[in-house]
Amino acid sequence: MFMRIEFPQFMKVIKLLSNFKLIVGPIVIMIFLELAFPYFLHKIPLYLHAAIDSGLLGLAQTSKRSLIPDDYILILGDSNAIGLGEWFNESLKDRRNLWPDFHTAHILHNKLNVDVISFGGAGAGNLMNLVFSPITQFKYINSFGPYNLKKPKRILVIFDEGNDITDNIKELFRLYLNKFDKDRIYDQSYFKLFLDDVFQNQNPYKTSTSFLKRLLFSRFLYKGIDDLFYEDKYEENHQRVLNKTKIHKFKANEVSRYPRGYFKNIALVGSEKWVFSNKNFRPPIDVIEDDIKLGIYVFEQSLLYASEFFKGSKIDIVFLPSVTSSYQLLTLVEEYEESGSGLNRQESNYSYLAKIKKSGIFLLNEIKKIAEKHGFGFIDVGPDVRSASKSQIIHGMVDQNHFNKTGYHVFSDSIINQSDNLKQFIQ
Repeated sequence: MFMRIEFPQFMKVIKLLSNFKLIVGPIVIMIFLELAFPYFLHKIPLYLHAAIDSGLLGLAQTSKRSLIPDDYILILGDSNAIGLGEWFNESLKDRRNLWPDFHTAHILHNKLNVDVISFGGAGAGNLMNLVFSPITQFKYINSFGPYNLKKPKRILVIFDEGNDITDNIKELFRLYLNKFDKDRIYDQSYFKLFLDDVFQNQNPYKTSTSFLKRLLFSRFLYKGIDDLFYEDKYEENHQRVLNKTKIHKFKANEVSRYPRGYFKNIALVGSEKWVFSNKNFRPPIDVIEDDIKLGIYVFEQSLLYASEFFKGSKIDIVFLPSVTSSYQLLTLVEEYEESGSGLNRQESNYSYLAKIKKSGIFLLNEIKKIAEKHGFGFIDVGPDVRSASKSQIIHGMVDQNHFNKTGYHVFSDSIINQSDNLKQFIQ
């Protein structure tokens, strides 16, 4: 005997099921997206990368053949290691190309047919970009169930002549002096305790244990929507600041406007003189000798700490010249004489150029000694960079402290040509 259902009751059931579908349907879709999202990080367009969990950005990079790299090269260092600069900025704006090439990792990947990722850290010294960032990112990635990232076969460590020393001093004073004994700073075993402590307490990527932390798609969606309200405003302000120091052709009447003792970095590129910002990165000419020694020591100990964690990986140290060391700077003798106070300014300018050269050579030799002492490879890209800069500008016209597209190609080719650890990949 069948239960008799009146038509009004039947419609109520249909309505209830419809409402249930409206509730359950989105939940099912969100569950599916949460489960699928971790496997498609490398398919997320570049302009949406800011919304991805920062600890997983290494997997989102497109300088590899699949989500999880195989027998890969790892690049460590500051903003140069992650490819900041005008090539990146232009690529970010081009929404027609969802997965553009924009830095060294892509060039190495294309030329060597090998997977390459970067764990670089922008605006940081060696404590952060050699120790905390790469190790914590590696552990963070492997704390997620879907991922099993092996340690790299090779590591390129970029030492930036322009700001690594000063950044090292700042980080050391901020993290060390308030807790550790300054008289024992050169005790390597004691300094390692400091590295262990900071590694635990300053970890920017805590291993993923909470349920909310593992909701990658939901967090991606929330961050993406939130970023939409700030993207245009940030870009506008950022561009306004950068345009104030844009590279431009030299005009003779500029010199007379310079305050006494004030210098612009004027370089000869081809047959033309170009004016760079006086705020360009340069060797640490204004840093006292003891602090330079300390900054080099921080680099060495940070590198040893990282090499111990990534034991078995072959390491090359890449010495990157600063912007001011990359070009043929002029003494401006003629122009200074025309200004009416040529003698004093001429002498000061010669002194400035001499300091740039002397400091750069000293730093180069010290970093090379570290490589030789510990059995690391050493690559000085300076000669190739300076050779290229004789005929063309290889840094951004606006973002002067980072390479442009041409510069990144010169930089990457120099690494390939000099590294015995990489030559085996060349077909």
